[in-house]
Amino acid sequence: MSPEAAQYVRKRPWMTPELMKKWGVGWIPGNGRSLFRKSYFVYTHRNSRGEVLSYSGRDLTFEKKWQKWIREGRPEGKKPHKHRYVSGYHKGQELYGGHASRIKESYVRESLDKYGIVVVEGMNDVLRMETLGVAAVGLGSNKATDTQVEKLTRFAQQTANNRITLFPGCDDEGDAGFQELLWKLAEKRIKVKLGWSSRMFNSQFEKHQPEDISPEEWNDIRSS
Repeated sequence: MSPEAAQYVRKRPWMTPELMKKWGVGWIPGNGRSLFRKSYFVYTHRNSRGEVLSYSGRDLTFEKKWQKWIREGRPEGKKPHKHRYVSGYHKGQELYGGHASRIKESYVRESLDKYGIVVVEGMNDVLRMETLGVAAVGLGSNKATDTQVEKLTRFAQQTANNRITLFPGCDDEGDAGFQELLWKLAEKRIKVKLGWSSRMFNSQFEKHQPEDISPEEWNDIRSS
């Protein structure tokens, strides 16, 4: 891996080689033909049948670009993007981790029985929750599209006894986006609850993302 990619993985010790291979996650050595060459960490996206639809890349230099953008006064039209998607792929039409073959895994059935469908924002959040024994799906954003709401509703009704638990990013954007999602799911008569937020647990998890949850923290959250 490049130094940036290696550092990215080291900061996430739960991101094991086995997990990365299973989900089709990793770093592509740079060359002129690769859309995600050198500075991107790549994720595989599948449809509900488990077929590979597309790929996305997480910019490993995003934090540097973000700080530079802030120092320059947040110029309009130059805001850096954390993720890059292949042209023609509509992330709002899919759920990351929403492929039906997952239901065959024993931990998925156990998780659905305990928590219903767990909904998070990003790809890393889905991967981290799996290492904690939780079956989650990701929106690829902090806001759900109408298509994603319909898919979540159908999945909950078919596989999770009509239950969904939300785990947004614990920041202003996550709170706002998932408040809207909670309302839409409730209107669908889904039994929906909030797993955490920036203000729950005495604001202990403010600014945290699901990928940041430690096993000890998860035990505290789960027991509540």
